[in-house]
Amino acid sequence: ADLLAREDITVDQLVDVIVGNRVYKPACYFYNKIDTITIEEVDQLARMPHSLVGSVHKRFNVGEPDEEDALKAMIWRYLGLTRIYTKRKGQHPDLAEPVVLSAVRKGTTVLALCQNISTQMLRDFNFAMVWGKSAKHNPQRCGINHPLEDEDVVQIVTKTNSQQRQDKNYQAMVQGFSDKYHKKKAEARKKKQGKLRG
Repeated sequence: ADLLAREDITVDQLVDVIVGNRVYKPACYFYNKIDTITIEEVDQLARMPHSLVGSVHKRFNVGEPDEEDALKAMIWRYLGLTRIYTKRKGQHPDLAEPVVLSAVRKGTTVLALCQNISTQMLRDFNFAMVWGKSAKHNPQRCGINHPLEDEDVVQIVTKTNSQQRQDKNYQAMVQGFSDKYHKKKAEARKKKQGKLRG
């Protein structure tokens, strides 16, 4: 087979186009112990793409576990991490433990947030109330595909019982829950009878 390339390409680029199943993840390089090399070498390393120089021993670009530093900021930026705070209706948001979403993995939308919290929440999703940078006004009522930004506060509002009953899959869902409940109850009964006999 003949192949025509209209620009200079590498073998890896050719394989990527032909196979089509390669996924590249972002990478960053941290060069430690810069206090043991010359300033010219440090300058050369610092100018390399996707690189950061530092010293753990001298605490240069690296802080304590709870401190903000250049290395942590670079990792968060390269992985596309976003902190999302959740809020229950009528309560203050939980600012102590955010849900961390990644743009590289599942994305940073309300859908990704629901997938991280609970599949049942995703199934019963009605709308979301969003406070923060991604909202045009506070709060903004948003759909499942709304993109979230760092430190947004989100309240997920699920469907009411009457809205769930109108869903076309409602009967099958209720039957599934009922079957699972009765199966679990029958297994517990068998286990209890086995203990009484043994």
